[in-house]
Amino acid sequence: MRDHFCTGLILAAGFSTRMKRFKPLLPLGHFASVLARVVALWRSAGVEDLVVVSGHRAEEVEAEALRLHCTAVRNPRPEEGMFSSVLTGLRFLNEASVPPLWTGVLPVDIPLIAPQTIRTLLVEAERFGGPETEKRTGTEAADCLLPECSHKTGHPPLLHRRALPRILAYGGEGGLRGAMEGLVTVRVPVEDGFLNTDLDTPADYEKALALVSLARDPLESV
Repeated sequence: MRDHFCTGLILAAGFSTRMKRFKPLLPLGHFASVLARVVALWRSAGVEDLVVVSGHRAEEVEAEALRLHCTAVRNPRPEEGMFSSVLTGLRFLNEASVPPLWTGVLPVDIPLIAPQTIRTLLVEAERFGGPETEKRTGTEAADCLLPECSHKTGHPPLLHRRALPRILAYGGEGGLRGAMEGLVTVRVPVEDGFLNTDLDTPADYEKALALVSLARDPLESV
């Protein structure tokens, strides 16, 4: 049965062109794959319902998602870019009999976010769009929660289910960021310098390996 409060949507459909190795399945720290670390990140915050969007090398990603007890949905056109994966995942969730109240969207190649960031977002989700405020309007309701550190927003945005039809209908420029323009958005302050730390290149990956080995990984026990 779905956890209808929050689902984590993990985007893992890309081609890893600049990395020259397949990012979702690279090992990271004591995790067998980057995907496994992102799954552990969500679950450390209490989010058990996770959906992985596959595309490139879909069967391998889906096998890893199955091993990690996640749901996998396949983007049939990953060459169209990340927003096509966002739409694939959100469409799947929106078509459920009861969509989750909140959906957190996180690309698989941003795996170093602090667990406390997601916990903080979930606390704010209860405040701005929990079951008791879902039918309210005005300042007590929000369509989107964005973590912010040092005046810069990052991942993962949390999207209320009332916003999903609007995002799914969006046909303009700017991908998810463009689709979120006009939503009632609340910035949530967090202490996290890794909100936008992508593993795009081999050098990025080496830095991530060093980071998780130099300090005790907060997800080590997950």
